[in-house]
Order: sequence, then structure tokens, then C-alpha cells
Amino acid sequence: MRPKYFFNDKYELVSYLMNQFRNATPLKIQKAMYFLWAFYAATYGNIDYSNESEFDEIDQYPKELFEAHFEAWRYGPVLDDVYSKYKDDDECIHQKVEPQHEGMKGDVWSFINDLVKQIDKVNDFGLVSRSHQDRAWRNVYKEGYLHTPMDNEAIKEDYINYVNEQSKL
Repeated sequence: MRPKYFFNDKYELVSYLMNQFRNATPLKIQKAMYFLWAFYAATYGNIDYSNESEFDEIDQYPKELFEAHFEAWRYGPVLDDVYSKYKDDDECIHQKVEPQHEGMKGDVWSFINDLVKQIDKVNDFGLVSRSHQDRAWRNVYKEGYLHTPMDNEAIKEDYINYVNEQSKL
């Protein structure tokens, strides 16, 4: 059976990001988690293994990078559990995480590192501006409301479309 998550504990990824960014603000961490999840879902998570018998279950990429329940907040998508944990106990997310470099795991870590480098070059509000372009956020955000759930399938569809458009360039 295809695994559901690459990270069973999303705080491993948060910790990794905290150690990778030059300026790891809470906003940058939130947007990175969103973009990483979305791009992963649209690429590795979107591989259809139903007709490809040469892939053993062990060789299949998990469907999602981590368990995500994004909410539409004023400054874009937010994982409220990560926000709360960072706000209340940031020590728990400063552990050192070492990427694994073999096989499928190495591919995913390369993907993460490539995207992290790109995200690190953009300031916080550039990331906010980019996230506000997504229909999955725009369709549910309401001024003054915090905990408005976003639909993961809508996020995935936004990024499948984005990836397809980029491949045509």
C-alpha cells in the first residue's frame, strides 16, 4: 500500500526549515510549508501507480509530504498547529534534522532543498503575495476570519495547473 506521508511528523520539516533559512520568520516557515506541500502534492504525490506494475510499493512516493490542514488567514495559508506550537514552544522545533540521501528519499530531499533555496530568496511579503494568487486561498478567505479551512484537493489542483503551465514554457 502506498504510504500516505513522507514526514509522519511535520515538525521534522519545520525544524529543518528553521536551520536552512537565513531568516526563518514564522511567516516564511508557514509559506514554505504551504509551497512545499502544494508542489509535492502536484508532482510526486500525483503519480498514478495504478497502471505501472514495475513499481513495487516500496518504490512509490507517498501521496503527501505531511499531514496538512491549511487555513486561509490574512497573510495566506497557515497551519494553525504549527503556528501555535511555534508561538508557545519554539524549542521543540529547533532540533537538527539530517536529510536522507538514498533512493526515493534522496529525490524528495533534493526537491525540498531546491524549493527551499528558491523560497529563501524571496522576502516574507513576496511569499504572501504569491500565496494570495492561489484560487484555493482566494475562494475561501474572508476578511476578519482566521480559522477558515482550505481544501487540500483545491490546493493540489492549483499546483497541478501551475506545474503544467510551467512545463509548457
